[in-house]
Amino acid sequence: MISSNKIKFIDFYRKILRDLTKASLFGAGLSIIATLAMVFLFGMELNDYLTVSTTTSIVVDNSSNGDFLRIDFNIRCITFL
Repeated sequence: MISSNKIKFIDFYRKILRDLTKASLFGAGLSIIATLAMVFLFGMELNDYLTVSTTTSIVVDNSSNGDFLRIDFNIRCITFL
């Protein structure tokens, strides 16, 4: 099992040099939680960056006097026999 002295060594948030301070379990726990949160957030952002998503939307805009705007679609259908 891991001793509390080894866990205290993980304390990242010491304000003064290591020789002049004492590590605490609270600081080590905070360091571990912060590291896990940063790794989780980095992983989520990397996953979102690497995910390919395509969206298609068509929005019909009305003219200023309320008339409808005419839109023509040219659709080609290619069939292979």
